[in-house]
Amino acid sequence: MSDGLIERQGAVRVSCLLQVSDRRKRFNQYVRGERIGKGKHGEVYLCQDLENQGELAMKVVKRSSPRDRMKMLRRSYQQSVNSSSGEKGLPMNSTEHAIRKEIIIMKKCRHPNLVRLFEVIDDPQQDKIYLIMEYLAGGPIEWTNGEQEPILLVDQTRRVMRDVIVGLDYLHHQGIIHRDIKPANLLWSENRTTVKIIDFGISHYCATQHWVSPKKVTTDDDDDLSLFPECDLRRRVGTPSFLAPEVVWFDDYMPRATTSSDFTPSSETVKDVYSVNTTQLRPATTRPPITKAIDVWSLAVTFYCFLFGRTPFNLPPQDNENIHHKEFVLYHQICTQDWMAGDTIGADRIRTGGRHPQDKSIEGSTVMNLLDKMLQKDPGERITLGELKRHPWFLCHIANPEEWLEATSPTSSAEMPLICRWARRMGRKILDILPGSRHSV
Repeated sequence: MSDGLIERQGAVRVSCLLQVSDRRKRFNQYVRGERIGKGKHGEVYLCQDLENQGELAMKVVKRSSPRDRMKMLRRSYQQSVNSSSGEKGLPMNSTEHAIRKEIIIMKKCRHPNLVRLFEVIDDPQQDKIYLIMEYLAGGPIEWTNGEQEPILLVDQTRRVMRDVIVGLDYLHHQGIIHRDIKPANLLWSENRTTVKIIDFGISHYCATQHWVSPKKVTTDDDDDLSLFPECDLRRRVGTPSFLAPEVVWFDDYMPRATTSSDFTPSSETVKDVYSVNTTQLRPATTRPPITKAIDVWSLAVTFYCFLFGRTPFNLPPQDNENIHHKEFVLYHQICTQDWMAGDTIGADRIRTGGRHPQDKSIEGSTVMNLLDKMLQKDPGERITLGELKRHPWFLCHIANPEEWLEATSPTSSAEMPLICRWARRMGRKILDILPGSRHSV
């Protein structure tokens, strides 16, 4: 790839476009089919792999966009150029940099609960890049009906959440913050037995949160860090209803709109803010740091969606359609308002006992307590993924919880192949049944 966009990608195959058929339907051994999705930087198509006779997904992205060229004309963007990247004149928030970052992130995603990138194809003539990825035929998780009611059973929600927690735990172990966890980014495998996390377009690699041994961090990893400056974490990106309080933080306890720094809330807007929910929470006095805890918040909002069929922070019907007004109200809710609990959760309508249930014996009470720990405004008080994995509610119906926790440990996943972990467990069981055996497998 020109300009070094595609470098060594580890287990991901890298190639140049060598063969194109009529009407640009075939790209090397891949035949493009119907469009199955569209994102910020490109479109996703179903494709056939002629060599391996299988279905894959092909994401088609352009290196640059008209917006990038406009940015180049503005002097303010010239100051945001990262000279250490070796590409002077290219803004850090350009499309090409976004593609680079997504490839870097996806090449680290080698886990059963993360969508996998197989190959990157360069098309210099069309100035395009083709990302060949795993196709998840099961589609997105359906979680609500037209009446904003849940359609998943509570036990189904538990199994879905378990998969997401395990995948997210692995990402965090690799130093990756997803930044856009939501139901639309969780897809089923073909047989609907596994949920996988997709869309790493705005994910961030944070070296300070990388738990892999420093000896295993290669020179390429160090070079890649130039694309992930720490200040990038403070950008307000993602899906508004799923953003954590520390992400939508506002000065003087007043949120600002994402699309304009000049928006000043009117008296009518402020009035709307306080008419949404009467339960006020005192905000923190200083902005908390942006850490992997933002993914826990987004996961909590997703959990709430599955249980209640709607998001926890919603705007009342209003005549005012101004985007700045709506963002102001939403972000103020996220930062200062408490969430409300319905009478029941799930399609099976399990009783909750309300926001603060008195009957601690019912399952709904346990779930409300979980949500409360996940939706803490202060990220320092928020429950961690490790604590979530070990929570009795998520371990329910697992035959051997300790074995499952060991098998899904991100350390085991990163440092020990699956077959080795299986062999070690089988070895223990065999030795246990031998009379008089003493072992330390």
